[in-house]
Amino acid sequence: MTQRITLTLAIILGMAAATPALAQQSPFKPPSNLQVLPKDTKLAELVPMMKGFTQALGVRCQFCHSFTGSDPNALENFDFPGDDVPAKATARKMLAMLRTINDDLLKGVGAPAPAGQSKVTCYTCHHGERTPQTAPAAAR
Repeated sequence: MTQRITLTLAIILGMAAATPALAQQSPFKPPSNLQVLPKDTKLAELVPMMKGFTQALGVRCQFCHSFTGSDPNALENFDFPGDDVPAKATARKMLAMLRTINDDLLKGVGAPAPAGQSKVTCYTCHHGERTPQTAPAAAR
């Protein structure tokens, strides 16, 4: 019985200690100025997408987003909705291109992509580079 009370008390204390952390709001506002992505895209969906873009192009957030201050790792200093970095307009065009390729041009070609995945992605051409790699390394 004492072990059950101790366990219950430990769980309650653990939950109470975690409550302030759970109650804290994200420093990031809900996504806005979404022009190619669905307007109802949630932050929890957007962040993995953005991480995928950074990996596919070998870049960091400041490639498409402006920030204030000197620390490009301080994400709270970024103007994510802003449109003042030209690469962001290019990224939107590339996303529209990918949508057309995957949804229209590749419809009925080969096996369908696995659920939740696309046949063609940013990585298909970029291979971790800022500009698409259009020729094999030996021919460059």
